[in-house]
Amino acid sequence: MKKRFAITGAILGLAALFAPAEAAAQRGEKSLGVIGGFSTYNNGGYFGVDFQYTFVNHVRLAPDIAYSFRNDGKSAFILDVDVHFPFRLAKGFDIYPLVGFAFNNWNYSGGGNASRAGANFGGGFDFYLTSRLKLSLQGKYSVMNDTSGGFIGMGIGYVF
Repeated sequence: MKKRFAITGAILGLAALFAPAEAAAQRGEKSLGVIGGFSTYNNGGYFGVDFQYTFVNHVRLAPDIAYSFRNDGKSAFILDVDVHFPFRLAKGFDIYPLVGFAFNNWNYSGGGNASRAGANFGGGFDFYLTSRLKLSLQGKYSVMNDTSGGFIGMGIGYVF
């Protein structure tokens, strides 16, 4: 498993060196995209839409809305407003830590629901395929009363 991660990291690192686009989100950059992945609270998948706006270099606002599909008798609507701090690692490849606000409304199959607000902590990578298209890999943990969990996802976004 460690060997697989090392090989994947080396390939991504080499690819980032030869990426065709400039990276490191610049002031005024916006993107709209989709993201999907795995939710640890219900061990199920999630899918959402995200928007990102870089209002100063190295700081961007990133709200998203998502749905966690029913698994283990739980599903949820998810609303997050995160702040990313992107920094260029190589041409076309950024890394960012994130913090933010989370609101989840979990619905249980036996009846009832749990609406919770909390905080997000995590980070991610942006890989610019072109100056208008980027891939993202993100992991974050939502800290909430009774419904804390992680979200690991991959997305694609149109940059404008």
